Amino acid sequence: MRLLDAYIARNVVLATLAVVMVIVGLDAIFALVDEMDELRGGYQFPQALQYMLMRLPRRAYEYMQMACLIGCLAGLGSMAASNELTVMRAAGVSVWRIMLAVFKPTALLMALSMLNAEYAVPYLERSAESMKLIAQGRSEVDYNRGKGYWHREGQQFARFGAVDPNGVLFNVSLYNFGAERELRSVQYAAKAQYIDGAWQLQNVRELQITPEQTLTSSYKTQAWPTSLTPRSLNMVVYEPRDMSISDLYSYSAYLKNEGLNADRYLASFWAKVNQPLGTFALVLLGISFIFGPLRAVTPGFRIFSGIMVGLVYKYAEELLAPISILLGFAPLMATLVPMFVCAVIGGLLLRRAG
Repeated sequence: MRLLDAYIARNVVLATLAVVMVIVGLDAIFALVDEMDELRGGYQFPQALQYMLMRLPRRAYEYMQMACLIGCLAGLGSMAASNELTVMRAAGVSVWRIMLAVFKPTALLMALSMLNAEYAVPYLERSAESMKLIAQGRSEVDYNRGKGYWHREGQQFARFGAVDPNGVLFNVSLYNFGAERELRSVQYAAKAQYIDGAWQLQNVRELQITPEQTLTSSYKTQAWPTSLTPRSLNMVVYEPRDMSISDLYSYSAYLKNEGLNADRYLASFWAKVNQPLGTFALVLLGISFIFGPLRAVTPGFRIFSGIMVGLVYKYAEELLAPISILLGFAPLMATLVPMFVCAVIGGLLLRRAG
């Protein structure tokens, strides 16, 4: 039985890896073409190619669910076309035993994917963006294209006009409020640097506001007491999808403690945590297709069906995440609903097959 499991696993893994290479490769080529519009300064084709290569792990992670589904359909489909699955069934191997043999390599791929999402993707994404910004030689005020970033801590609201890849803040504005939400003071600083475990504001203008008068002061340097660190700064600056699972969890907890809405980060957290379960649900659906509706169709149609099902699942999950934020239901449901639908359909089809 071990030989049978190893044979099934080899077919599924090889097919999945081939699918990952094709999908990620095509997506990377299109991304490289898009980067041609970004060429300026020292950021030329070699740098754009490096930027694209550094972002491959993220693309592999994003397409892993679809790749596992298509790999299952292709691997088991080739065995069904050569009547190997029929021989296994005739020898007394149940459909559920074959399903277990497929789940084992899928679990290994999911473990590698989770490690990729936790360690490789956040580091490489930040390094890639840093390399691109430095190579393009953008000015301080253009580091994030004028969007600005907001951070709240207690009764203080901070805005950063731009963030250097090395953690230096530019155009810092600090708004301090009292217990009754009245504005107490405003501080403007051209730059903030993290030195010896503390932030130092540079070229500061401070506006003290009282019911009687308003006082203006200027300082060359001024300490900024805050729990914000260069590491936690990454949580403020980068998109949730580029953050590790542990960072998403800790930052969501921080936002809740501050009384802020953490749904965007929780939605991304649950999507990453539940990716293995969602992949198992898709693979279950793929196995049910092989023993059911797609048993006698061509390999091309199986792959096409896998792509369509994978896209529907991916878009359903991505649409439910913002819907959960708008309607106020738990972000966890955004990942559980499509997963539950796939598992139920797959289970019913497998039960009918055998």
